[in-house]
Amino acid sequence: MGNKAKDILIPDAGVLRVTFLYVGQGDSALLTIPDGDSFRYLIIDTNIDKKNGGIDINSLMKDLLDEGDNLVFMNSHPHNDHLAGIKELHDNVGINEVWHSGHKPGKDSDEAYKNMQDVIKDIGSENEYVLFGTNDLNKVRKSDKETEIEKKLGDIDFQILSPAEYVQDEIDGETPEQRRSRIHERCGVVKVSYGSQSIRSIMMTGDSDKTAWKEHITDYHKDSLSSDILDGSHHGSRTFFKNSEDDEDVYESHIENISPEHVIISAPKQSESKHDHPHDDAIELYKKHVDSDNIYHLGKNRECVIVDISNDGSMEIKFDQELVKTYGFDDSDDGNKGSKETAAYIGSRTSRLDDKPMG
Repeated sequence: MGNKAKDILIPDAGVLRVTFLYVGQGDSALLTIPDGDSFRYLIIDTNIDKKNGGIDINSLMKDLLDEGDNLVFMNSHPHNDHLAGIKELHDNVGINEVWHSGHKPGKDSDEAYKNMQDVIKDIGSENEYVLFGTNDLNKVRKSDKETEIEKKLGDIDFQILSPAEYVQDEIDGETPEQRRSRIHERCGVVKVSYGSQSIRSIMMTGDSDKTAWKEHITDYHKDSLSSDILDGSHHGSRTFFKNSEDDEDVYESHIENISPEHVIISAPKQSESKHDHPHDDAIELYKKHVDSDNIYHLGKNRECVIVDISNDGSMEIKFDQELVKTYGFDDSDDGNKGSKETAAYIGSRTSRLDDKPMG
């Protein structure tokens, strides 16, 4: 039968493979990062969504990782749909480092946040790093939130754009909805770049909202925003552009500066999402800036999107259902996997890219 995780998630030598995993109503991306002659692994966010057939990341990573492999877990913000399952992942495969936004969530995400703190306690504060916005490459802070260091993740470069230090404060007496909104305002945003002859970039946005970009990111990092691929914020929510559905002050300066060729949205089908993600008005706004054929909604066909960037800067995008077929839950709470009848494939269904190298 073979090992589907290794077959699909490990690229040729020298290739950065970023796999946007279908995890239902949530977010998770796995970076297989070239590191000399080998690879190291970075997971940005994780989730467990059995009802919408999301991938069981714990099972996936058990198949992927060998003893001695290095795994870094980065959390954009401490909400359940970006953090659920971290303890199980650590217990089963071992997380070497935890990078996080440094914020405490409301009570609705208490358990996941506590689990992350338990993992940090187990690996030690020397392996905990905190995200802070900076204009420098490969800079992160130690667990004291003050000591900035240069730290490489294999052969890629990264830049942390958010959260800004001055929005790290906590507000007493805020309502759960206010706290949720504030966490999105202070969400971690990270740009990942790779390539020698030409550089390709992916903007990872978590659930960062209009306020985050308008007040804290765009004007401060205009020269650093350009990216080939945009991870569509907040599962395709309108909050990337608007404060509410009726907000007439639509914000687009961020996407104008990012100027992406492709947008990837992590959400189930709209009918399956309790938040109606992705929002129709957000999709229409994305279409103003990106060709509609280059907007990929993972839940539409329950697939993963795989982005390969070679050392020379060439880029290729592929579409995969094998991972969901092999590791996805079966839409129930019993946790069974692999029962769906969906035909498996890797590659585009249409001529929108046809797996042809780009650039």
